[in-house]
Amino acid sequence: MPYLLLITFPVAIGASCFLLRTQTRLVIVLAVATMLAQVALAVFIPVDQPVRLLGLTLNLDPLGQLFLIVVPAVTALMFVTTWRLPHGENYLPIALMIIGLASTIVLLLQEPFVAALLLVSAGLLSVLAIVDLPTGSSLLVEPAVIASALKYLVLMAIAGVLMYMGFILINMYRPGVMPQQVEPPRIVLALLAVGFGLRLAVAPFHSWLPDLVEHAAPMVAALVIIVLNTTGLLFLISVFQFFPVIVAENEHGLALLAWLGALAALAGGLMALVQDRPRRVAGYLVVYNAGMVLFGLATITPAGLAGAVFETFNQILAVPLLLLSLALLEQPDGRAPNVVRRDLLWRWPVGGAGLLGGGLALLGLPPFSGYASKMLFYDVAARNDIVFLGLLVGATALGLLALARLAHQRLLGAPEDQPVEETPRLLGMTEVDLPAQRRLEREPPVVALAVVLLLAWCLAIGLYPKPLLAMITDMIRGLTFVREL
Repeated sequence: MPYLLLITFPVAIGASCFLLRTQTRLVIVLAVATMLAQVALAVFIPVDQPVRLLGLTLNLDPLGQLFLIVVPAVTALMFVTTWRLPHGENYLPIALMIIGLASTIVLLLQEPFVAALLLVSAGLLSVLAIVDLPTGSSLLVEPAVIASALKYLVLMAIAGVLMYMGFILINMYRPGVMPQQVEPPRIVLALLAVGFGLRLAVAPFHSWLPDLVEHAAPMVAALVIIVLNTTGLLFLISVFQFFPVIVAENEHGLALLAWLGALAALAGGLMALVQDRPRRVAGYLVVYNAGMVLFGLATITPAGLAGAVFETFNQILAVPLLLLSLALLEQPDGRAPNVVRRDLLWRWPVGGAGLLGGGLALLGLPPFSGYASKMLFYDVAARNDIVFLGLLVGATALGLLALARLAHQRLLGAPEDQPVEETPRLLGMTEVDLPAQRRLEREPPVVALAVVLLLAWCLAIGLYPKPLLAMITDMIRGLTFVREL
């Protein structure tokens, strides 16, 4: 059965890679081949043909199919970069198992209790990837890494508990029973807002994400964001679809969520502006983006939902581009590690261009891929309340200032490898007495190629967004809880 292959194949290969984890190159080849096989399976499996298995309903809808095509393709590209980038001994096996769990969640969106349990389980697996060390490493895990892993673990556990409480209440709800004493749909929406706010890193529930981006390996942070956060959004949309009473009886609650999303985007842009470390700037740009997605989702309009889904798939490209570029810029280049390097664009041109391109894609500036979704958000905001439009535009402006500040401080400084005058030889000097010549390394070709491909995809979607936007719009039309402005 194709559905079972989507679930079990990456898990089985992940278990095999765990046994072969010291054979790094073989494991990379197996992991990349598995992701390509997942893409092929998702392309050829017919959609909207549910089946029953062990009392559960498995189904692949068009939105889930798009997720199962794009995410494994981008993940395969990330796996290729492990050929040169340092990574944990168990990173690839854990990543394959997380992909298997995410595929299971997408196929079981009609079973919210099981999907919520699997989402929490995938979060627990992510903790193992965060604290992982490279093969043969004699170092211990740094306290900051352990702290970020524990924070992520606790907050994801709380999010899972809140989601379960919400599902229990909505299953118990009977319209017309004790209408004046209790209003379960409002309580359920509040529980889901906090639970999924923690999952998606929406301010003020975002504290785990900047710490994760700063202390974990870039590929681990990218995996968590593009796989689990995207799956969480698809899960939330399916919850609204299967429990429409949450939307129908919560007009004021959804309006509050829209305000929360706009303010969260503003807070993310402001916090990005005041950061000095590139990784934390990247983390807060993702927080800004999560606020924009929440705003679009809370409007429950075709344009808002299309923008939220489009922006989510923009994240799948932009976040790995941003974090892989950071990993490339952090590579040793022959200079002292304690010296702040301010010429990174000239020293690592591909990595510097990828960092700028990834940031601009998240901020939605043309001609990058986030432009179409941001225009949808601005249009919906202007139709709802002009204050919304001011908040969203202000958030984008703050994020752009943060990116410009980062570029000024770390990317566009004067090159430090200018030719210098040759040291004159004095009488009696030998080669040992001369200062050592600094040898600057080149950008790793494999990682540079991955960054170029991601940047090209962001530009291609930004220049020609209509095919993807039309596909997403058709999917949105099939949702029953959507309403017109």
